[in-house]
Amino acid sequence: MIINESKLAAIVDVYARYNIAIETEGMKIISINHREVDFDAATYMQDQLIELIAKVLAHQLIKEVFDQEYGN
Repeated sequence: MIINESKLAAIVDVYARYNIAIETEGMKIISINHREVDFDAATYMQDQLIELIAKVLAHQLIKEVFDQEYGN
């Protein structure tokens, strides 16, 4: 099922419970944890969008750990 505004809001709310900030403009996700992204949520199914956000978070964590280890 393709995402609509209420489904996108539900995803944003659930992630917020885990202290993950997702900013939207209409159906676009423009920021995940204050890092700029550009995803048109309307082009994803609900589970795909949740997984995409989780992958973005994983990459952010990997980068932060790498930066911490190597002093970047």
